[in-house]
Amino acid sequence: MTLRSPWKWLLIAVVVLPIGSYIVFWVSLYTIAELFEGWRPAWFGDSSYAEIIVLVPDNSPDGFSAALIPVSSSRDYFASHPGCTFLIPSDRQVQVQERLKNDLKLSWTTFEVTRLSDGQEQITLYFMDRTDDSHGSRYRATKDSVRLERYRYVSDRGGMGIMLLAMLVTLALNVFVVGFFVVRAIYRRRKNRRSENATQ
Repeated sequence: MTLRSPWKWLLIAVVVLPIGSYIVFWVSLYTIAELFEGWRPAWFGDSSYAEIIVLVPDNSPDGFSAALIPVSSSRDYFASHPGCTFLIPSDRQVQVQERLKNDLKLSWTTFEVTRLSDGQEQITLYFMDRTDDSHGSRYRATKDSVRLERYRYVSDRGGMGIMLLAMLVTLALNVFVVGFFVVRAIYRRRKNRRSENATQ
């Protein structure tokens, strides 16, 4: 087979394909992971895994207890727990973080509280729970309400699915590329034979 044959581009594609497959796999893996596990706007997808912090007064030495609740249950929780608040006092931020870490066995990645005007706070949480699933929430809080802005959920069991999906995308692209050049080579070969027969 010479490089002037109709099969030359197929040969080149087969030689280059391993490098292309490596690049496509990692690009696909990163893109799919960002799509399924990156920070999403509150209106996009299923935000049921988004959790927020609520402080409830009690008779403990600290005078309060801290809990993580789904953002969807914030109204009902506030109505059924008199005196609770979604605001985190600046002098108790570290205390709240440590309390949740010890009580719920969390591994914190991000715990940020930014004071805003009009008695609001922007709170950003990102943590891994005891099942190795990661939860992230960014929300605006007042004493009696929250408004979710962005959320993130990374399942420990979902990583394999993302990898398999990236492999499927890579395989599909390889089949398409090889199939394209096979069809092209067959078409060019038949065209050349017809041209040769016509000249004879």
